[in-house]
Order: sequence, then C-alpha cells, then structure tokens
Amino acid sequence: GLFVSGTAGHFSAPQPAGWHWPVFCAPDFCAPDLSTSPSSANDLRTLQPGTPHSAGTQALPMSSDASDIKRELRRRLRAERDALDATHRGGYVERASQHIADHDIWQSAQVVASFLPHESEFDPTLIGRHAIAAGKRVVCPRVVDKHLQFHSWREGDAVEATIGGVFQPLASAAPCATEDIDLFLTPLLGCGISGIRLGYGGGFYDRVFVDAPGFRLGVGFDFQRIADWAVEAHDQRLNGYLSESGLVLFD
Repeated sequence: GLFVSGTAGHFSAPQPAGWHWPVFCAPDFCAPDLSTSPSSANDLRTLQPGTPHSAGTQALPMSSDASDIKRELRRRLRAERDALDATHRGGYVERASQHIADHDIWQSAQVVASFLPHESEFDPTLIGRHAIAAGKRVVCPRVVDKHLQFHSWREGDAVEATIGGVFQPLASAAPCATEDIDLFLTPLLGCGISGIRLGYGGGFYDRVFVDAPGFRLGVGFDFQRIADWAVEAHDQRLNGYLSESGLVLFD
C-alpha cells in the first residue's frame, strides 16, 4: 500500500453524553467474545503505517480453512479493540479525521456512506459532521433481508434497532442508490496489508462491493491493520485504510 497522509422501538438523538450510536455489523458477531482476556495496554502500541500488527501472524489455528482462520482473527482483534480506553479512542478518531480532510478522495466525494457506531468500533461521527458541514450527503446502511440499503441520516434523526440490537435509519428516511455513493466509510475488525477486509461474518459489505463503484475506505485503528490471511471467493478488497496514522491506498 501507499501511505498518503500523516424492528424494535424507535429512538432519537441527541443522547446523553458518553452514549454512542452503534455501528452496523453482522448480528452473529455483535456480542464481544469473552473467552479470553483482552490484550494488555502494552500491546496497544501505535505501529508505523503499513506495518502489520502481530495479531495476524501469531499462532493461528492449525488449519488451512479460511473460515477457521478468520474466526480466530475476529476473536483476537475484537478483544484487543475492546481493551482500547476511551481517551485513546477519541484521540485516534480525531487524528484520523484530520488525515482525510485534505485528501482528494474526500474532496471529490459528494455522497458519503457512513455507519452508526456500535460497542468498540471506530466512531465515524466526527467525520460525518465534517461531511455535512462541507455540503456532502451522508447515508447509513439499513438491513433488508440479506442485503444493505442506504438511507440519509444525520445526528438527531430517529433510528430503530435491528437484529443484535444494531441501530439503523428508519425505512422512511430518504433512500440512496448504492451506485450514487462516492465514498464508503467501512466498518471492520481487521484489514490485511493488501486491503483484504475482515468483517463480522455476515457478508453484507462483500455483497455491496460486488457492484458498487464508490471508493471503499476501511476505517479503524492501527492495530487492526494485520498481515494477510487466506481469503474466500466472496471476499471483497478495500481501496484504502484510514487510521490515526494516516490514509493508506492499496494497489
């Protein structure tokens, strides 16, 4: 990669301080895995951009099956992400939002697909605010059967809970065709050094990216950038990865 720059009840915002909107993720993997203790604070180190984190290289299961490897990576990366304290999390998100602000990918995008942050996910709310201030349209995903549809959403708009307690825009919110989205801020658990995305196992974004022409930007923390792993036929790659260290583009 190239381093570029340093249907339940309805709810409405604003919410109390410290409350976070949840991010879209596949319901089967929304609950944290508590079978092992989270990584120590010493493991939450900042890596140089493009350097894979050790989670992708240490003692993976003795199996060539890609699904087994991804299951173990999800467990480890979720535990490490859960262990990141709120102070570091907020600082990293702010730094990431600064890295994207002057980039051509951001400047040229008129429609930005974001997501509603859940649990320990990278929170794209600040980036969404910048998008609205710049006159861009922000949309968020809504689960419809086994697919995602995107609808306009701003802070303060009502949401509803879907499977796993994940929040999403209401069906009445203005829809947006996937082909009209210029930039996807994409949630994930891990990102390989070549742009492979490790999601939550539901395949929702893989199905979106089969035909979507927009730029696929994974958003997360440095330690979620790991060595590549065996992929499956349906896995779709990202075009770039944004973290507190900058924006990396993939060939």
